[in-house]
Amino acid sequence: MTLIPAYRSRPSALHTARAGVGAAFCCSFALVGALYRNPLVLAGAIGGIWLAGMCAGVGREVGRSLRLALPFAVLVAVVNALVYQEGQTVLLRGDEFLGRRWDVTLEATVEGLMNGMRIVVLIAALGGLMSAAVDPDELLKALRRISYRSALTASLATRLVPVLARDASRMSDAGRCRPRPAGRLTIVRAALANALDRAVEVAAALEVRGYALAGKPARSRRPVSRHDLRIGGAALAITVLAIAGLAAGAGHVEAYPTLDVATGPAEVGLACALVALGAAPLLGRSARLGVASA
Repeated sequence: MTLIPAYRSRPSALHTARAGVGAAFCCSFALVGALYRNPLVLAGAIGGIWLAGMCAGVGREVGRSLRLALPFAVLVAVVNALVYQEGQTVLLRGDEFLGRRWDVTLEATVEGLMNGMRIVVLIAALGGLMSAAVDPDELLKALRRISYRSALTASLATRLVPVLARDASRMSDAGRCRPRPAGRLTIVRAALANALDRAVEVAAALEVRGYALAGKPARSRRPVSRHDLRIGGAALAITVLAIAGLAAGAGHVEAYPTLDVATGPAEVGLACALVALGAAPLLGRSARLGVASA
């Protein structure tokens, strides 16, 4: 089990839809995390991502990405609470150190928690749902006509990162079998040397197969399916709701000097809409018909 999920074909509408449409659906949730700091709206986005993962059969992968994001969110919250001194509600009055007084305020703590929630949304949407439910090969294949070499480089990176992580894990397991287990620095050096050797081998193999002379592929047309329309419609609706809500002033947050977080009907409605749109395109009889078999 790895914290970074790998794509596996599953019988769901999100897996069956074309890669660009699935990526747009995941990026629409990431857009919410980039635009909003309101904890109610961000909680709705997290709920929508989790429901989408459950309906697509990748709930465990999305859950692992949430566990991966949690330490980063806590770190951001702690650093923000310690570094920023703004705010009128002092929770903890510290001593002087390095020429300044280290006080912890309620406003700085809540601001750090909200920024941490934004990180959770971004990692869950892109590193969890998108990594587990969108075929990276199909996604990069769509970029070949724009930049063939960049698409090839990205495709190799997405394939080799899990391989290198597996190599490092096996080296660590083998090291623990020795009477004196190797240190982490030794394992990192061995994994880095193995990665460089593998890079040289892959480059030689690509050169022999003529990848350096390859050009843009011919355009291939694929009919639009009902799953493309459902997933694409949900992605468009989430994007329009996020932008329209921001333009209308929904999700207002003012952390300093006093805390002011909007939790009115607009925020509740936006959060509920995000949760519903995460599950709606993946539920129902039409979402199950015509999906690819796992």
